Amino acid sequence: MDAKQKKLLGAVSVFHVFNDASVVTLPTIFPLLYTQGYLIKRYADIGALMLVGLAVSILFHFFVGHWAKGRHYRPLLFLGVLTVGLFLWLTPYARSFGMLLLFYVGVRIGSSIYHPVGVSWVTHSFGGRLFDRAMGIQSAFGDVGVLAAFLGTGYLAQHYGWSVPLHVWGALCAAGAFAGLVLSRGTNGADDAGDESEAVSWRETILDQRRLVVPAVVGGVAWGINMAYAPSLLNHRLGAPISLTGIILGGWIAAGVAASLTYSRIAARIGRHGVIALGFSATAVSTLLIGLSTNLALTAALIAIFGYALLLTFPALLTLVGASAKSKNRTAAFSLIANLQIVGNAVFVFVSGFMSDAWGIHTPFLMLGALSTFVAFYAAALRKRERRIAPAPPLVEGIRP
Repeated sequence: MDAKQKKLLGAVSVFHVFNDASVVTLPTIFPLLYTQGYLIKRYADIGALMLVGLAVSILFHFFVGHWAKGRHYRPLLFLGVLTVGLFLWLTPYARSFGMLLLFYVGVRIGSSIYHPVGVSWVTHSFGGRLFDRAMGIQSAFGDVGVLAAFLGTGYLAQHYGWSVPLHVWGALCAAGAFAGLVLSRGTNGADDAGDESEAVSWRETILDQRRLVVPAVVGGVAWGINMAYAPSLLNHRLGAPISLTGIILGGWIAAGVAASLTYSRIAARIGRHGVIALGFSATAVSTLLIGLSTNLALTAALIAIFGYALLLTFPALLTLVGASAKSKNRTAAFSLIANLQIVGNAVFVFVSGFMSDAWGIHTPFLMLGALSTFVAFYAAALRKRERRIAPAPPLVEGIRP
């Protein structure tokens, strides 16, 4: 990895830290708002917030995926993180559910930029074995941001009130946006775009990624259910204080950091499809047990296993996308996969709110366990088919910064 690649990867990783931290900050305080009966009255309100916010993300992902190709990636990533920080800062001033929804939509608009743009930039800039390594590193930094948000938000909300962590993370996002902009000086996303000057073909993109639809959708479901309902599961069902909830969820994402950093070695042994099959198998077992458990310590351990298993699949999915998409379609391909994750997230998180009101906050995890079981078998079958066709997983070759 040369100096320019290191600089680019460092900048992208900084943007990823603050982008992903911002997305989980508000859901972490949902249990407090629900308990206080302030702005959120039912679990279904949480589902509605997530659904609308994610629907907006879908629209902006498609827009960014089409519009951003061949453009300068630096200012786009800067603008995204800065927008997120602004709306996080404004959220405590909400005086109604409608205002809370409006500010959350603003957060989701800003966060819609990173994944199609930042991940595409990494894909264009690294080739061969470095591709898996770079994708794992940038994924790990996003997980680090989520870890910091879980730990910091839970503590600040319990000791100083729910508005304080939103102000803190809003300011940190603004600082992070400028830090990423400075760090990425001397790099140019538009020059890295190669033949992305050619028109995007959405038909080609969809055909190239069709086999990844199932793991992308259910991966989004798993992320969304954990973000939206794990805090309430721990706080309302198992009696964990909100600060301890932040620590336990920090363990979930810390395990995910470890998964991202060990991904390239595991993928070298069992292949990318094998990683997805293994990850969803462990996700299925752990989430089914989470849904059945009434012991806080056991649930905390299972959540950590869930975090490692699920977040091991994310860089595998992204590298498969980068390896299978034509160069002119890569930004669109990452936009498509991000949208599939969001669709799964939005629909199932919305339904899970009503399920939780009707049958208990643990039921979304039982549903997730069943879905993950299906994906594990699907990915195993896909791996078997791919190994018959080609014994080694495809690598992205010949891509240069």
